[in-house]
Amino acid sequence: MSLPAFNKRIFWYVLLWLLLPALSAEADEVRMKNGDRLTGEIVRMEKELLVFRTSYAEEKLSIAWKEVGCIVSDRNLPVEFKGNEFLIGRINCPETGKIQVESVVLGKSQPVPLVQLLAVNPSTYSGVFNLGGSFNNGNTDTRGVNIATQFQVRTHKHRFTVGAKYNYAEANGAATARNSSGSLKYDFFTTEKIYSYAQSLTEQDTFANLNLRNTEGLGLGYQFFDSRPLSLFVEAGISYFNEDVKTGEDKRDAAGRWSAGLDWEAVPKRLKLFHRQEGYYSFSVGSVVLRAEQGFRMPLRDSIAANFEVDYRFNSSPEAGKKTSDLSLILGLTYEYAYW
Repeated sequence: MSLPAFNKRIFWYVLLWLLLPALSAEADEVRMKNGDRLTGEIVRMEKELLVFRTSYAEEKLSIAWKEVGCIVSDRNLPVEFKGNEFLIGRINCPETGKIQVESVVLGKSQPVPLVQLLAVNPSTYSGVFNLGGSFNNGNTDTRGVNIATQFQVRTHKHRFTVGAKYNYAEANGAATARNSSGSLKYDFFTTEKIYSYAQSLTEQDTFANLNLRNTEGLGLGYQFFDSRPLSLFVEAGISYFNEDVKTGEDKRDAAGRWSAGLDWEAVPKRLKLFHRQEGYYSFSVGSVVLRAEQGFRMPLRDSIAANFEVDYRFNSSPEAGKKTSDLSLILGLTYEYAYW
């Protein structure tokens, strides 16, 4: 089973938006119906209001969308149209009252009347970058380095999440742990709290007999809370994994998937608790694979926080000679950013 072409295209949009910088650092432009022109930065447009930042005003400008004749962006922006169509690209102005989105993937769109726009860069976004040391007790008993990052962007109907993680350790000059993972996920909200998702997870573990495991799946989720102080969700669906092992027989199978996540500022601006888990149940052999991350962060200065994390991995049917679980204790620093 593979992801629908629509969802794969969205994944590429997100990656290109995150990884391709603008070729120049000029300003965005707003052209008013009365002939005035403003240069600066388009912050967002939603609920019939354009928020714009200029170099000569300390405060952001809030402009009634009905007074705007056209807009131009000098960088890639997400644009959401009525009817749930979604594009990411630079915005051009072919004529007053219309815009054109130039996507890296699809090229220039047809001119679209401004009245068809639902939002421009309407999202809330958040992300973390972790750097720490770890003590591993399980298949490997080592000290090492842990690097992890996650970025999430959310609009009214769409949510995109990109994540990556890398662990490395050595003892006496020889590598004893080397594993990594990368994930892409797209959520489409049919209601304020209910959404469908498409996800892709790629994993590698040199010391667990795993060259590469790719898992793709579809399912449903429920968002109980979604704010900076408190975020809580649960998910369930069906996945298909393709596992390439170093020795032995490669595996391909369908599996049931569940996931849950919690971010909670237990003490505002002082203590944040977090928990993530993702599990798979293989129908053919009845085995369970579980990945869990939990811990807390304590702000130190600005966006920097001390991070204490416990990572747990469980496989009920490990390879011969391997243990069923791995436990990692990680101490380090986190850079956290958010826009709400």
